[in-house]
Amino acid sequence: MNKDRREYSEEVFSGLFLRGEKFADKEFRNCTFKNCDFTKAEFSFCKFTDCVFESCNLSLAKLNASVFSGTTFTNSKLVGVNWTEAHWPKIRLACPIEFTNCMLNDSSFLGLSLRGTKLTRCVARGIDLRETDLEKADLTGTDLSGAQFGGTNLSGADLTRAHDYAIRPADNKLKGAKFSLPEAMALLYCLDIKLS
Repeated sequence: MNKDRREYSEEVFSGLFLRGEKFADKEFRNCTFKNCDFTKAEFSFCKFTDCVFESCNLSLAKLNASVFSGTTFTNSKLVGVNWTEAHWPKIRLACPIEFTNCMLNDSSFLGLSLRGTKLTRCVARGIDLRETDLEKADLTGTDLSGAQFGGTNLSGADLTRAHDYAIRPADNKLKGAKFSLPEAMALLYCLDIKLS
């Protein structure tokens, strides 16, 4: 990647080792990143549109006012990322970001509007989903142990085969959400009732 170049379109970046590097005012359209290491990298005012990250490491990356539109992450590691630092447009995107088979431990999505997003077959331990709008989101098969829910909109969301979550029905919107047994029993434990 050329540090002086600002725009990239339909390019494939493979095997980049850019730990701790700083990127500012760069725009990527329909680009693919494969096996790249962006650990602790800083992205300031960058824009990713319809990009794909495959088997990449973005753990502890800083997303200062950067935009992710239609971007997908597959088999990638994104531990400790504060997604609230990114720029989220006022107009709700149909599906701003997607995660498949990713590690998202200790990341924050606090208060974001992520309607219809996909977060499937991921390990998302300890992530912050408080006040997050996940209406009609797909969280199937995701490990949500220690994930924080509170004021979260999960209406119509699909949590089948998701596991190890602790969601209090009284504190979150769950109308039309899909759960599977035996994992859904966790919802009853939060109701302070006795089963016999």
